[in-house]
Amino acid sequence: MDRILRSSLCGMALMMLCLSQRGRADEILLYDGKKISGQIQKIDVDALTVEVGKATRKVNLFDITSYKFVQPALPRNVSQLLIDGEKPSYAKGPRTAKVKLRKGYQRFTLPFYHTLGVAKLEIKMSGPGLKNAEVPREMLSRVTDQVRKIATSEYRVDKAGFRLPLDVKQPERYVAYRLLEWKDPDAVKSILDLRYLPVKRYGASPRLALLTKRSAIHFGIIYEGLIKIPQDGEYTFSIETDKNSKAQLYIGDFPRELYRKSKGKKASGWQIAFAEQGKLTGEIKKWDANGIGVNLPVASQDVEVTLIPEAVHEIWKMAEGFSQPASPERKNESKTEDTAYIRTSDGKVVRVVGEVLGMNDQSLRFLYQGQEREVKRERVVGLVLHKKRSEKKNHLKLMSLNRLIGGSQVPGVVASDEASQVTIRLPWGEQVSISREDLESVKTINARSVSLTEMIPESVTQVPFFNQILPYQVNRSFSGKDLQIGKQVFKKGLCVHAKTVLVYQLDQQFEKFNVTPGLQNGTGELGNVAVSIVADGNTLFENQEFTSQTQQESLNVDVSGCSTLTLTVDFGKNQNVGDRFVWGAPQLIRASPQGLAVSKK
Repeated sequence: MDRILRSSLCGMALMMLCLSQRGRADEILLYDGKKISGQIQKIDVDALTVEVGKATRKVNLFDITSYKFVQPALPRNVSQLLIDGEKPSYAKGPRTAKVKLRKGYQRFTLPFYHTLGVAKLEIKMSGPGLKNAEVPREMLSRVTDQVRKIATSEYRVDKAGFRLPLDVKQPERYVAYRLLEWKDPDAVKSILDLRYLPVKRYGASPRLALLTKRSAIHFGIIYEGLIKIPQDGEYTFSIETDKNSKAQLYIGDFPRELYRKSKGKKASGWQIAFAEQGKLTGEIKKWDANGIGVNLPVASQDVEVTLIPEAVHEIWKMAEGFSQPASPERKNESKTEDTAYIRTSDGKVVRVVGEVLGMNDQSLRFLYQGQEREVKRERVVGLVLHKKRSEKKNHLKLMSLNRLIGGSQVPGVVASDEASQVTIRLPWGEQVSISREDLESVKTINARSVSLTEMIPESVTQVPFFNQILPYQVNRSFSGKDLQIGKQVFKKGLCVHAKTVLVYQLDQQFEKFNVTPGLQNGTGELGNVAVSIVADGNTLFENQEFTSQTQQESLNVDVSGCSTLTLTVDFGKNQNVGDRFVWGAPQLIRASPQGLAVSKK
């Protein structure tokens, strides 16, 4: 078995050294952090078939943490990345690049994104008759359907190295743009991530620049336009941004790396959260005995999908003036009956407990105190379903969480044996077919590597100090900030306050438990806690006096054949002062895929 595993890992290492000859490759992340680049040819319930260079390899889904499709780049003569603001630069000032252009209309694309502080974006141009100046307004036109229909073969470079102009009749003025915004800081880590975001607004600008000094965090703009070059010559373009922004400039056809057929956010709709994992945004068309019929908008099409109420946890209206109630307003919410949040005529939101019977385009049917009532649909703020909901189980079945263009995350098993289409089989049997272009990424749940943050504890015991209990937090600290031990920041982890005991069922499926324990940076510096890791009654790690001065180290303990894992953080010498403890990157590793149950209907 060890020889086979070593051989498999060696093969994967070779795969990572190869790149597809067709340009940018699909990205596959393995459980140990290594990556594979290649063209995904086929997706089965238990494996991916990947073309890497001239070889075809089969990768067990069990070893995969996530994967995503990446559009191959166009040839340089068709679409040229002239300025890449994401590459490291050791020179101060704007980034510049030269290009030879023939007289006429030249197409360009400029993607830009910003994270913190006041945004800055300055684009200048030099060449015959121009000297380091903003691109003149009279030279700018927008990209319309006429331009988008121009064949790839029309983007050419002549023998002298000049880019030839496009044949465009009566172009429209201004530069077209798409504005994107997001809240999650991890949503955009590179310009390529912009293609997965819903568009907040489409518009046109008379200038190739930021029209206002935006101070909002987390926004991006993709400019598309034409520049009317006055005469043949060599032109220099420059881009300068603030330190928290990145920009690129493409000359030629729209880059496939950024390609998506996006739709803007609809003014109304519903956000639906599943009982297990995942959520989607769409329009509820009907709700009857056959299920909840939802129109799910993705990038290139609208998909009709039927959900079963047992699989749904919460439903909230997405519209201007409507918002999900805050945690204090949801205190003492029923755990056995359905709850409807209804807006009254005077604008207040009231909570009604009963059972949801259905919904049509006019009203919600609700059983309240033994009588069926109808509530106008326009007054429904949200629904929390418990009456018929399936019990949330701590199962360890292999499945996928599939993120679609626009933000919806649909649970299910992915299958694809053709280049353009993907089928997702939902846990209750429904099948959804979409374009590969509409699938942002696929995250494998409960594969070889399983994070404790994705598992439900079998039991949680919290002992208060002075009658105060702080519920343990997942993937964030008690203050809402990142989990941090010393200088190390953790994207995934658990933050607990003494005394907290978490017990997890392992079902004898794992061989290793990896974790980095320590006190939360900033708020846990005065802490002194007693920490232990126990599996089936055997102590695997113990420190009765864990402080911020304790040497930080990652633990790798053996849990082979164990049924339970218990993590304990108890009061130390300083009672409960600063006892805010982090289990950083808690990860269980399976021994082998033998006997692994694949999520099937």
